[in-house]
Amino acid sequence: MKNIPVIIEFFTKMASAIFTLVLGKLLFDQTNSLWAFATAYGGEFLIVTLIQLYAGSIADRYSPAKILIAINTLSLTAFGFLAATYEMSATLSLLLAAGMVYVSRPFYRTALFVLVRDVASESEFKLVNGRIASASQLGQIIGLSLTGLFLSWYSHAAVFYLMDLIYGICLLLSLFLYVRISGQGKPVQREVSDPLHWRDFFHFAGRDRAFAVRLVSSFSIAVSLGGFYVLLAPLVAAKFGDDTTWLSWLSVSYATGAIVSGILMKQLSQRFKEQSSDRRLLLNQMLSAFAFFCYGYFDQLVWLPLLLFCFGVSTTLAAVSLSSFLQVRTLSGVAGRTAAIQNIVIAAGNTFVAFYCSWLFERSFSTAAMGLAALLFILMLGFGVMFRAWPESLEPADKTLVAAKS
Repeated sequence: MKNIPVIIEFFTKMASAIFTLVLGKLLFDQTNSLWAFATAYGGEFLIVTLIQLYAGSIADRYSPAKILIAINTLSLTAFGFLAATYEMSATLSLLLAAGMVYVSRPFYRTALFVLVRDVASESEFKLVNGRIASASQLGQIIGLSLTGLFLSWYSHAAVFYLMDLIYGICLLLSLFLYVRISGQGKPVQREVSDPLHWRDFFHFAGRDRAFAVRLVSSFSIAVSLGGFYVLLAPLVAAKFGDDTTWLSWLSVSYATGAIVSGILMKQLSQRFKEQSSDRRLLLNQMLSAFAFFCYGYFDQLVWLPLLLFCFGVSTTLAAVSLSSFLQVRTLSGVAGRTAAIQNIVIAAGNTFVAFYCSWLFERSFSTAAMGLAALLFILMLGFGVMFRAWPESLEPADKTLVAAKS
């Protein structure tokens, strides 16, 4: 049963990658500007911030399986309608699709975070999260590949029909998961006699500084990963003669590293068990800063795929270790709120790096790359100091439940 969220993530990420590529292509075709991509990121951050707090509360009060059923039902209906009406009103359909995707993401992410806690034991968190990370990258690669084929052979409306099919599969998987949980006698509807609230979460985070610091450290991972995606196309244009073959090589190199890391998460965790999630995050920041420095400093980068493969491995290790720490350390009654705040922090990192790189890119590509490397180095130093000030601990936070509510 713990593998079902992995499969759902695979198909959901496939649909997300398809839509992101279609949206990005249309924006670039119409504006030929990096600012359009940054604006799309900013729009998502605004929606995520407004909705995520509510999504976190919903995930704490209701079954995550039911939330997934509702999300996929709405997505199936919406994209079916959009596919049928796209040719009549392309712009309006695209805006409605973007709104549907951005609104549903906060609910999906918080539900998935809580769902892992429901279907897996604490000792399995890293294993399941690693598989989810691999499924996410694999779904993204396949989604991007399918989009190119569909756009070459068919129309944008056909892409919407493809997304509709994917959401239909996700709906069936969500229903199957709900039935399985019900059949095992596990609660599918959360009955909380004394539910926790947002003030309890912030009180707990204020008391547990180690938890709060690591929750905020998600910002640095988002900056490094967001910077990779924002600068990927400009990198190919500046250093590889705008050869689209290199666009594939570089993106697949990173994704392959992430997939391998996720698949081998159990073995890697045992091999490097002496490494805390803090060290993995700092190593990822150092490696990503070096990669972006190479973007701007070197002219010949034929060896870059190997570096991006290592970047993908370290990013997955850092992200999975951090998520597993937060899942163990948070209060059971505010796990959804923990995911909500983390998603807001990640969205803020994506938005900031998109506008930051766009601003520096007006000077030159090298300025944007070197400026991003400098930013990541500063973040690495800052979080390194905070990690030493508040060391991590994997003691389950439920022991502090009474203190948090007092």
